[in-house]
Amino acid sequence: MGLRGHHRSTAATDQTASFLVVRFGKNYFALPSQGVRGVLTREEAGRGQTVTAVGVSYQDVDLAGRLSTILDLTHPDMRTVLYTNGHSHGALRVEEVIGMIDVEKGQCKLLPPHFQEEERTWISGTLFFREHLALIVNPEWVLGELGEEISATAGSARPKALTGSTAQGGEC
Repeated sequence: MGLRGHHRSTAATDQTASFLVVRFGKNYFALPSQGVRGVLTREEAGRGQTVTAVGVSYQDVDLAGRLSTILDLTHPDMRTVLYTNGHSHGALRVEEVIGMIDVEKGQCKLLPPHFQEEERTWISGTLFFREHLALIVNPEWVLGELGEEISATAGSARPKALTGSTAQGGEC
């Protein structure tokens, strides 16, 4: 049993992918569910930069800022998603948690080939959910683990590309 009574069949796990769908404004995003450790209300999460749950500290991650969108801090359904990739632990504030979903892997698509730049490190794919396009975010990018690569010619910092996200088209 998962988040809020969500049941998952073990026989179908090879053909399905599981995500937690969240919303900022009109935009939907999907977080791979294996990293979700909990969802807290505003009161449960508190107002600090760190959320501690079950003895683990989760650092505040400005996911809305990383996605260049604005988080409505007054939204009544605002929640904090506790998220980890095994190395880093982040507290992601979102306007609304839509819920856990299981989708057939064929419904989850990689970014089309015309996306060739940094966006491949941010978004690993897309899926349709309730007539909305949901962007599947890369957990390493969300938690800031991609690191920075210094460009010798431009003298600027750029995120490293993920080797797994460079495939053209196809399923996630």
